[in-house]
Amino acid sequence: MDRLKAIETFVRIAQTGSLSKAAQELGTSRALASSHLKQLEDHLGVRLINRTTRHLSLTESGQEYLAFCQTTLAAFDEAEHSLARSREEPRGTLKILASMAFANVHLAPVAAEFAIAHPDIKISLITTDTSFSPFELIEQGYDLAVWMRPIEDLSIISTKLGDVRWPALASPAYLEKHGRPEHPADLANHTCLLHRSIAPDAVWRFHSRDGDVSVKVAGPLLTNSVFALRASALAGIGVTLLPTYFIQDEIESGKLVELLPEYGAPRRPIYILYPHARYLPLKTRLFIDFLRAYVRKQSW
Repeated sequence: MDRLKAIETFVRIAQTGSLSKAAQELGTSRALASSHLKQLEDHLGVRLINRTTRHLSLTESGQEYLAFCQTTLAAFDEAEHSLARSREEPRGTLKILASMAFANVHLAPVAAEFAIAHPDIKISLITTDTSFSPFELIEQGYDLAVWMRPIEDLSIISTKLGDVRWPALASPAYLEKHGRPEHPADLANHTCLLHRSIAPDAVWRFHSRDGDVSVKVAGPLLTNSVFALRASALAGIGVTLLPTYFIQDEIESGKLVELLPEYGAPRRPIYILYPHARYLPLKTRLFIDFLRAYVRKQSW
C-alpha cells in the first residue's frame, strides 16, 4: 500500500464528501480511490468513513485521524516547496486580523518593523474586540489572525505563541481608601472590575504552592475592553485583572499596583491562527517567525 497516496485520498474524500469528486481532483478512478480508502482502513483496523449509496460521513475515528493527516500532508508539502520558496522574493499584501489591545500596543510596531525589512510586502492590519468565525477568517481573505484563544476547526491551524499573565491591579488611591487585599479571598469584599472573557462566571482564579484559590467577585463594570478596565482602575474605581503586555508602563510608573504577587495570576495564551493550506505563503511564514521572535523577548 502506498500509505501517503492512501492518506491523500482519504483527506480529499473527507474534504469533498464524495468518492467521485475526490477521484476527479486526484486524477484517478472512483474504484481506485475507493480501494485506497479500504486499504487505509484495513491497515489501521478502524472505519474512517461511513458509506451509503447517497451519503459519506466521517466516523469519530475518521475525524480524529483527519486532523493528523492534514497536518502530515501540509508538512510534506512544506518540505517539498521550501527550496523553491527560498528563491522567491516575498511580495504582496499580508492581511492580519488581531485583538485590538494587543494590536495597538505590540502588533502595530512589529508590523512596521516587518514592513521595513520586507518593502515589497504591504501590511493590512485590522483590529477588533469581537470574536470571529473560521468562515470569516477564510472568506474575508485574512492570511492570519493573532488572538487570545484557539479556534477548534479543521480548516484553521492554531499555533500558540506564548502565555500572558493577568495580575490583579488597583490604583494607589483605591488602596489607600479601601486597603490592600492580602489573600484572594479578600477580593470578595472589594469593588472589582470584570473582563467578560477572562472571568465570564465572575470567578477569579489564582494559584499558590498550597493549591488553586478561587473567589467570586462583583463590581460595577463588566466589559470585553481592556481599555475600559484600565481607565476605570486608574480612576480608582476598583480592582481589576489586566494583561501584563497592556499595562507595563502603568506598573513601572506606580500608577497601578500589582496585588497578591505571591499568588500566581490567571494566564491566557496568545495564538496565531491561519487557514489550513497545503503550505503557507512565504510572506505569512516570514511574519509568523518575525512575531514569534518578538514574543520570545518579552517578559509577560
